[in-house]
Amino acid sequence: MAKKLNPVWGLFLILVGFIAVVGVTNWLRGDEIVPWRTDLSAAQTESKQSNKPLLMYFTASWCGPCQSLRHTTWADPAVEEALRQYVPVKIDIDQHKDVALDYHVEAVPHFVLLSPEGKPQKLASGAMDSADFLSWLKGK
Repeated sequence: MAKKLNPVWGLFLILVGFIAVVGVTNWLRGDEIVPWRTDLSAAQTESKQSNKPLLMYFTASWCGPCQSLRHTTWADPAVEEALRQYVPVKIDIDQHKDVALDYHVEAVPHFVLLSPEGKPQKLASGAMDSADFLSWLKGK
């Protein structure tokens, strides 16, 4: 006669399976490869000296869509390559509330594109997948 499996073992096996699925999912997700600057003043200077536009990316640690971008849009080699023509700077709105206020950031993620002279060119709010972000950068 076959032994009955203790219900605790069944729950244990379900838990192990869940942990394995979460682990594999995290392992397969890409990591952010965009070389973000975090010092706005230094990024502005770099933008002027290199004559490249400045891309300001406003984010927050508590922003779910912003965290998702780290494993999608910011992990895409095509996005990283396109951003070589810009000076990308990441600004945490909780650490730099004054900058967020200066640029009228009301929601995150929020993007502001500035000319090398510091003049606003365009802006957008909300998470974008790679294709949408690249289209936005190109003005389409």
